Amino acid sequence: MTKKVLIMTQNFYPVIGSAGNRMKNIFQLLNDKGIETHVLTTEPAYPNKNLYKDDMFWDDPHLNKSSDKIIRVPIKNKKFSNRIFSRLFLYIEIMFRFLHRLWKLKNEKYDYIYVTTPPIFIVFAALLGNLVVKSKIILEVRDLWPDSLIGVKTFDHPIIIKFFRMLERKMYRMANYIVINSKGFEQHIKASLDVNKHSLIYLPNGPRIHEIVKEKSNREEFRVVYTGNLGLAQDIDHLKHVASLLQEHNIRFDVLGYGMKAEKFIHYIEQNQLTNVYMHKPTTRKKSLELIEQCDVAIALLNDNEVFDTVLPGKVIDYMTCRTPIIAGIKGTAAQVIEDNKTGFVFDQDNVRGMVDKVLSLKANPNERNQLADNCTKTVSKYFLWESNIEKIVEIIYE
Repeated sequence: MTKKVLIMTQNFYPVIGSAGNRMKNIFQLLNDKGIETHVLTTEPAYPNKNLYKDDMFWDDPHLNKSSDKIIRVPIKNKKFSNRIFSRLFLYIEIMFRFLHRLWKLKNEKYDYIYVTTPPIFIVFAALLGNLVVKSKIILEVRDLWPDSLIGVKTFDHPIIIKFFRMLERKMYRMANYIVINSKGFEQHIKASLDVNKHSLIYLPNGPRIHEIVKEKSNREEFRVVYTGNLGLAQDIDHLKHVASLLQEHNIRFDVLGYGMKAEKFIHYIEQNQLTNVYMHKPTTRKKSLELIEQCDVAIALLNDNEVFDTVLPGKVIDYMTCRTPIIAGIKGTAAQVIEDNKTGFVFDQDNVRGMVDKVLSLKANPNERNQLADNCTKTVSKYFLWESNIEKIVEIIYE
């Protein structure tokens, strides 16, 4: 008998970023495995709704024709805001719209609801809606919550955090299975659970087979790249410093950045006349990977807050996918992946000059870059390939 799964997520194709790409891969691969999988999501709106008026982002013909399996609910907010209450009302609106749609789907007889957090309000919609739908719950945790709120200084009040921690424990304990995309989450979640009653599954972000770069194209100019969000979790001040130092050494720096602090970064580049910095507009995953492949070294930075020690940013895997060695101002789980697999070098976040010095060293040593690139390909092929890792989800669905 065919199994049925409903994925509930705010981020889904054609939304840019790791979360949207992750949900797209899970949806496609489960359907390829013969599991009838539907998606309940919002209209694409991150980082703003107008972005998706461009047909460039709707670049998957098969998904464009899958309207019978993709349910999109409209939202009133036109773009994301860094104002706390504006975001709160957005998430509450999404929660109620999802609940309303779940009520309409009560006769679909889903075996599993696969729901992803953040934001946590979609999980609440799944847990409440499941009183009617009566499916098993697979909870995917992409960020520890509310730790991530503390890390970006969104909420600081101890009473609010205590209340959120109570909700967090309740969320974990109501799930039948919990999926994590970073091994750094494991200890925290186990501390909140009766482990004997829950299965914890590690399913990292990664590339599809066709995305792995086997050999870089020949080029003369040495280039450094940064891609991804420029938001509350990213260390934009240190990124500015990196840009300035690379300018001093006449090294091209490609930045494909979006998010709340992107405009501030662009203003800094213009104000300081950093002519070697090339800003790229948000684009598709395919074109983003093409840009990374054209560069020789990649930069990764996160805020120096202990809550980010558990995170494995999607950009780190993307860099390795494109055979681009990593210079990182990060620590914890991501640092361990880079160091253990010898795919780059890790520095204290404040040591920006040391990071740039290493960039200069790699520029002068193409043989070292090639060895690091080989390590990148071996690592993503062995540990992070979607076609291999999706079997972990298939197994529990068919239990």
